[in-house]
Amino acid sequence: MVKWLSRMNLIQKLVVFFVFLIVIPILVAYWIVSVKVAKITEDQMGDTLFQLVKTSHLTLDRDVMSVDGTTEKLMFTPETQLMFDTTELSEYDRLQKYLVLDKLLTNYSKSGVNFSVFIPELADGYPFAPASSVKENGVFFSCDLSPSGWFQTAINARGTGIIRVMNELGNNPHGVKTAAYIRGMSNNTLGDRTIAGVLVMTGLDSLLQKDLESLKIPKDGQIVLLDKSNSVLANTAGLEIGGLFSLPKQIFRSSEGVYIDRDDKESWLYAIHTSENSDTKLLFKIPIRSIIGQHESMRELVNYLMIVYFCILLLASIYFFRHILSPLSRLARLSRSFEPGRPLTNEYKVKRGDEIGLLNNAFIEMTKRLNQTIHDKYDLELKHKEAELTILHSQINPHLLYNTLESIFWRTTIEGNEESAEMIRDLSLLMRIGLSRGKTLIPISEELKHIEAYVRLQQKRNNYEFKIHWDIEERTKSYLIPKVVMQPLVENAILHGIRKMNNEGELWISIKGKDEQVEIRIGDNGYRAADIGKLNAIANGELPEMGFGIQNVNRRIKLHFGEGYGLVFEARPEGGTYAVMIIPANAEETQM
Repeated sequence: MVKWLSRMNLIQKLVVFFVFLIVIPILVAYWIVSVKVAKITEDQMGDTLFQLVKTSHLTLDRDVMSVDGTTEKLMFTPETQLMFDTTELSEYDRLQKYLVLDKLLTNYSKSGVNFSVFIPELADGYPFAPASSVKENGVFFSCDLSPSGWFQTAINARGTGIIRVMNELGNNPHGVKTAAYIRGMSNNTLGDRTIAGVLVMTGLDSLLQKDLESLKIPKDGQIVLLDKSNSVLANTAGLEIGGLFSLPKQIFRSSEGVYIDRDDKESWLYAIHTSENSDTKLLFKIPIRSIIGQHESMRELVNYLMIVYFCILLLASIYFFRHILSPLSRLARLSRSFEPGRPLTNEYKVKRGDEIGLLNNAFIEMTKRLNQTIHDKYDLELKHKEAELTILHSQINPHLLYNTLESIFWRTTIEGNEESAEMIRDLSLLMRIGLSRGKTLIPISEELKHIEAYVRLQQKRNNYEFKIHWDIEERTKSYLIPKVVMQPLVENAILHGIRKMNNEGELWISIKGKDEQVEIRIGDNGYRAADIGKLNAIANGELPEMGFGIQNVNRRIKLHFGEGYGLVFEARPEGGTYAVMIIPANAEETQM
């Protein structure tokens, strides 16, 4: 990405900046805000609808409880209880008893709500009674007695009222369904014989329908009351009573909550609440467009405003490119074509009072000063050559010291003190490599000689008995390294790692090539654990008051080769510490 941008000119970079940092962020922010606002609106509307559906369901439950109280009252009236009396009576007396209860049920029936009593076991004693297909309410002695029919369901409920979908009573050739409230009842006061009957209130859907129609919901919404099998008991959507209401799979078995069903044609919000008292579910089904319709209109208005905004932004960008970027590009071309020492004429100057004009004219003046500087630099180079000759002359004195040390070495050897002679020779080698004829980078082979001499001096000077393990790849010896960067690390390993371990101390020096790099490892089996984090902090200059030698090594490597190289510390798995230097595999002196 960085390389790609670096190859672009200023105009191309500003176009990328304009697109990626202005246009795209605005569009993304606009899209996120729009979606987030719509989601918040949906959530808030869902919570409101859920509270409304709970409150509405309580109202419906109160209606059901009122019906339950009415049916219970009818069950225990003397007129109803006398119907279960099987004492031998004349046909006239049975007719009178039938008419009394029939009239009572008719009086309770009104406004589409009808009450009926079914006693199939007494059918033989009342052959004169009309069937339920003739009247909408009254006393009947025949019905569906199948195990799954509504009569047997009511008997199995043992007096508990239940809501059940059944065919409307009376003339109903098309089998129109109605929601009914049914309760089983019996009379066992006449010895061992028990006569079962069912009290039925039909038209419950019309009673509940009135409460549902009083509710206010968004346009095109639906309110549906379902039983536990998802059959419609009452609704405001014109659905058929008893029909199976289709629910999305994700909420088909859900008891209550708020759900959103999205598809290609229409998205719906469902708010469902279940009542344990009536064993029903009240459902609100609202189209999402009716909830966020105003939001969509506002977003459409914002879309138009965004188009106008981008048109204005485009015109402003064209003006910016023509009056600012184009002059800057001309100035860039002029700067690339300028050759130091060649003066520029005043025809390149522009008559503009803004910053672009000032920058252009300042560049012309700068070229004049640069040409003058070139002439001055020529004089400085002559003086620099003279200074180099002076420095070379000053190096004669150190060489006199080296030659003197060599003479002392041979004299000591002749006198038979070989150990002192070896120490003098190693010291001479250390000082000679430290100068390296003024070079800052030397081959690794010379640096290894320096390290070998330093280790020998340490062993002889302090009577150290540690072991040294060398693992040097031959091809790495020709690569260049800043001089005297390994010695501080070896000294650190000896003084802080193995100095007090006598003959148990071990020192590892490894140099290996890896791809285009050289890895130098200096490790020890130190007698105590080192704080690796602290060592790396010292190397990176985070603790400037500590470890100057380590900081100096890391800084010199980075100055010569760049930030991609340097010094790090690692814990040695077997105990001790590794100092790891990474340098490039260069055989020629190239400094950053």
